Amino acid sequence: MPDTSFIRQFLNQSFVLYKPRDVVSGDFPWFLQKDESLYIAAVDCTGHGVPGALMSLIGFFLLNNIVNVQRADSPGEILDLLDEAVTHTLRQDESDASAKDGMDIALCKINKKKMQVEYAGAHRPLYYLTDGELHEIKGNKFPIGGTV
Repeated sequence: MPDTSFIRQFLNQSFVLYKPRDVVSGDFPWFLQKDESLYIAAVDCTGHGVPGALMSLIGFFLLNNIVNVQRADSPGEILDLLDEAVTHTLRQDESDASAKDGMDIALCKINKKKMQVEYAGAHRPLYYLTDGELHEIKGNKFPIGGTV
């Protein structure tokens, strides 16, 4: 779980609302600062308890690898690579695959200098306020990993 005080160094009016169903959960926020960009995501993995937590660990490490090692930049590209990596990691690409686990995610890339936000979502929307009015951008209808 990212430290809220660390995130506030970059987004000073931010907060993380985290209300897991169980102490060990399949939901997690993800935050990464790289160059001039901030990446922030809300991730909802299938399962609760230990199975959900295992999916959270897989998602956390895959996201870090995709951005830091594979150098993916745009939220859409990151989610495409995450889907491929989850599918491969859980061997869901094999004909006899039985694992149906996956995740839903809302991912934003923020560039404060350019005052620009890029968003991609898998089953998760982006909500934002403009002049006190709430707006929604719907995510793609396909999850990360799992079955469609």
